[in-house]
Amino acid sequence: MEKRVPSGIINFDDKIGGGFVEGSVNLVIGKTGTGKTTFCCSFMYSCAKNNEPVVYLTTEERIEDIKKDIESMFNWDIESLEKKGLIKFISLKPLIPTADIEHTSTLAKSYISELIRIITENLEKMNAKRLVIDSISIIQLFINDQYLSRIILTSLMDKLREMEVTTVISGTLRGDDRCYEAGIIESTVDSVIKLDFVPVEEDYKRTITVLKMRRTKHSTLIYPFEITPEGMRVIDIS
Repeated sequence: MEKRVPSGIINFDDKIGGGFVEGSVNLVIGKTGTGKTTFCCSFMYSCAKNNEPVVYLTTEERIEDIKKDIESMFNWDIESLEKKGLIKFISLKPLIPTADIEHTSTLAKSYISELIRIITENLEKMNAKRLVIDSISIIQLFINDQYLSRIILTSLMDKLREMEVTTVISGTLRGDDRCYEAGIIESTVDSVIKLDFVPVEEDYKRTITVLKMRRTKHSTLIYPFEITPEGMRVIDIS
């Protein structure tokens, strides 16, 4: 029986076989404002609270802004977990691309190499088996080549699996409900979880759906969820 890692989302693990498969790479997708970073932070906090060191890599937002958002939404003591060496925040934004396609390709390869190096070094330094990458979409846009993107991202996912690191990655959906770069990232991960807005009585309610999860008998229902001071909570459907 495969070991499971808690997702950190209240009332969610019983819908995915008890949690994420240990060592798996899990993608959380949704449009802007659907709660992707909240999901990532919930996983991070759950790991640290259970004395599992975790690395949180942000490729777009500032670390200070993520911490302020956590402080404003949740009753979590992130600072003490950082001081204990259970949480490590890292910011690594892609370099500015150039008009020269060949040069940009070289920059992309260099960036991913640096990304893998920094992730590996910090995971080993902390003796951590938990990782968050928030988000992958800016990296896909930066690479800007479907073939190169698939090769590079597959190598990143393979490296994480080789290290037996349980990973949560966020990705932004476009208006056509597909992830950037023709959905390349979805084919390389072990699970895909979609967050969405659903109009209900002139208001918008957030929902969560498991689209894919390897080696798991998971629910395919669409569940509403809410963000509470204790964390993200899935609401059971009667």
